[in-house]
Amino acid sequence: MATRKPSQPIASASGFKIDGRDAGDDSSSQKIEALSRRCKALETQRDEALAQLEGARRGAKVAPTRPSNGRVRNQRDIVRIAFGDLHGLHADKAAFAAVLADIKRFRPHEIVLGGDMINCGGFLAQHHTLGYVAETEETYEEDVATTNAHLDAIQQAGRGARILYIEGNHEDRVERWAVTQTLRHRKDSEFLRRLVSPQYLLQLKRRGIEYFRRSEHYDGISIPGWIKRGKIFFTHAISGARHAASAAVSNAGGNVVYFHTHRPDFSALVLPNVGLVAAWNPGCLCRRQPLWRNTAPTHWAHGYAVQLVAPSGNFQHVNVLIENGVSLVGSLLG
Repeated sequence: MATRKPSQPIASASGFKIDGRDAGDDSSSQKIEALSRRCKALETQRDEALAQLEGARRGAKVAPTRPSNGRVRNQRDIVRIAFGDLHGLHADKAAFAAVLADIKRFRPHEIVLGGDMINCGGFLAQHHTLGYVAETEETYEEDVATTNAHLDAIQQAGRGARILYIEGNHEDRVERWAVTQTLRHRKDSEFLRRLVSPQYLLQLKRRGIEYFRRSEHYDGISIPGWIKRGKIFFTHAISGARHAASAAVSNAGGNVVYFHTHRPDFSALVLPNVGLVAAWNPGCLCRRQPLWRNTAPTHWAHGYAVQLVAPSGNFQHVNVLIENGVSLVGSLLG
């Protein structure tokens, strides 16, 4: 019987070698399997990237994966951020930048925009004091472009968050203007509103942002322009009184977050058969001393709200103040 010489290679079952080893032995098979898994993973990543690119081309909103920063959070809890009164061209850039930075840190599930995100100035600013040259320079077109950029920044900072937009009295200017221009003809008024209102010029439907008009009812609430999330009402304006939070909680008879006055405020009550309820105004994000206020100090302050909501609906609300473009909660978040 013939014997094999020691230098004669052994024929492999696969017919080729990897790194000098038979492709059929255990170590080489493991390498092949690892390469195969890697190829499949790359193919999956490629397909996801192509799908996102195609969605962007069609103008669809892509909901990216929420990044992890290592913080522990009960996955059943909801983190919500609320702010309003940015006022488009009249926004305070430093205060808005501070909010965007905190949104990235908090990674909220929901963002509530409390109205007056756009100023609707120019020809729509009929009730303003227009006795200053500077007040006649802005245009509605520029205001819309600026607010679209603000919404882009909010969606980028809060990637994956559900965004709710409550109409404020400034957005509502367009509807009132449309009714006046069309001599109160309902169909023509609504047609004109659809052409020029922020709801459409800000591309909210394409962005996936839910819009709530002041003239419509939501969530079974008898008051138009209000929405309810869990145990909390949200509305743009409920009171303009000096102690607005106290008036707001009394009028609401429940927990309510409102905006409009531009002043951070808080008030709590214990009501029979209801229990502890409170009202909050987180402040504003616009310039604090506009020209139309003439020489009267406004006492406005910058801020936003953070809510931590448990599955039970119980929640903790925190008004976060911003001073000189610095968020006072920033140091706590690292």
